[in-house]
Amino acid sequence: MFARKWLAWGGLVIGLGVVAAGPAAFAACPAPARIANPRWPGEAEWAGIQQAGLRYGTIQVEVDNVYDLANPREDVWYTRIADFLHIRTRDWVVQHLLLVEPGQPVDAQQVYEAIRHLRNQTFIRGADITPVACTHGVVDARVDVRDAWTLKLDTRFARAGNANEWRFKLEDSNFLGTGRTLAIGRQKTVERSMNVLEYLDPTLLDTDWTLAAYYEDLSDGKFESLALSQPFLLDTTPWGADVTAVNQRLNLGFYNRGVQAWYLPQHEQLLQADWQKLLGFNGETALRAGVALDYERYTYGPPVLVSPGELPPPAAYPRTLAGIGPIVSLHQDHFADFTNIREVERAEDYNLGWDVSAQVLYDSTAWGATYNGPNVSVSASKGFEPFSGWLVLADGSLAARRDGGRWRNEAFNADATAYGQPWRRQTLVLHVDYASLLHPDPENRLYIGGFQALRGYPNFYATGTRRLRVTLADRIVTPMVWFHTFRVGFVVFNDNAIIDRAAGQGWSPWYSSVGAGFRIGNLRGSFNRVLYFTIAEPLRSDPGVRHGLQFVVGNVLTF
Repeated sequence: MFARKWLAWGGLVIGLGVVAAGPAAFAACPAPARIANPRWPGEAEWAGIQQAGLRYGTIQVEVDNVYDLANPREDVWYTRIADFLHIRTRDWVVQHLLLVEPGQPVDAQQVYEAIRHLRNQTFIRGADITPVACTHGVVDARVDVRDAWTLKLDTRFARAGNANEWRFKLEDSNFLGTGRTLAIGRQKTVERSMNVLEYLDPTLLDTDWTLAAYYEDLSDGKFESLALSQPFLLDTTPWGADVTAVNQRLNLGFYNRGVQAWYLPQHEQLLQADWQKLLGFNGETALRAGVALDYERYTYGPPVLVSPGELPPPAAYPRTLAGIGPIVSLHQDHFADFTNIREVERAEDYNLGWDVSAQVLYDSTAWGATYNGPNVSVSASKGFEPFSGWLVLADGSLAARRDGGRWRNEAFNADATAYGQPWRRQTLVLHVDYASLLHPDPENRLYIGGFQALRGYPNFYATGTRRLRVTLADRIVTPMVWFHTFRVGFVVFNDNAIIDRAAGQGWSPWYSSVGAGFRIGNLRGSFNRVLYFTIAEPLRSDPGVRHGLQFVVGNVLTF
């Protein structure tokens, strides 16, 4: 009788969802599978459940607020106000985004796909799916979601290359807890200022389609964009599609020595669409193929001289690209879980397999194109773990089109970043990227400078047809947390760049800078997850380069 009472109380507690018990607490769940090198926490447990042939039973969703007020150390006046003001993500939003359903057979890899899909949402700062109890051939699971602070008066400020970028925007990336983003604001980049209106919906009309709509009133034109997407949410998703429309008017800037030399009025109209079908999946590799459509129309005004110098006027001609052709992609699902790679104290998922995509369109005058000819693009990415504690992420792309009897806009890009973690709170970084651009369209330029990964130098300092950049950094994450929100870290870095200048000038000398400062991780918010507050010293004296320490502020890096 005593044992039955305890079993009854245990079942009641589980049903109320107030016990955070793991699978080890229930003998009925199968033993974890033996996996030599688990890729993510929970893989062994879910693999054991899969091998036992269980199906999903009850799936309970628990959404935690931004702060844990049950922890006395976090229960202070400003965290209480934040949690009171924050509207939690609705359970139905999580359930709709969840890629597993009751009654389905358990697939451990699919569980990880579902976790990654939740983590990829900007309004979620963490997510896990945990087996709770196994009875009668089913496993009950709990989905733990940790909300991010999403309502933001975004007053972002960044400074690099002796220039400022700022943004003043009211944005909520989880409007009323629905997962939708609504934003309105004003911002200034190095080239222009703009009024911005944005709307993003990850579950359009409660379907798997996503919507992204942007309107920007620019100081030199306007930008309108609408994108609809049915993504491949799972490796086994049978088909996917994308449709994008853009209408843009602005002045393209052309710079030398950090000074604008010319601007070129431009009008771009774009409509792109593709559809792909899953051809096969062998458990880790998915092969997909389909068709892509592309319509792009570009017109220009006469170039306007801003500052006389050595940079010749930009060459541009009106053109229309209109083509159709096949698209093929290969995706290997070898994702693994990491920490303190690009972000701070967040789970980061990177693919150690191949992602390859290729499309070959044929622009035809019958469709409205200016010329007949092929338009080719190929991209590939791959992750590696060459040594214990090291991760290498590499990707590359190649694109070109045959236009008027010659190849144009031949672009090649390749980059690789190595991350080494000799101890838990230290990350060593080596980043290398190379780019080549021949016969470019005026929209595409190669630069080195402040915001172009050469901190301490003016923005758009030098332009050319080939570019090589190398960055070395040592990132330290300390145990120090400010206001229960900002994890404090330090960074020292060395940026290097060289560029093959136009007009037969050949390769430039190497430009280098060194710097150090704070690297702050936002542990609670969905925006500006890593901020830099550093100083940089340019090591080469050249025209236009200011001597002395330069301040570099903001989220200025993407690696």
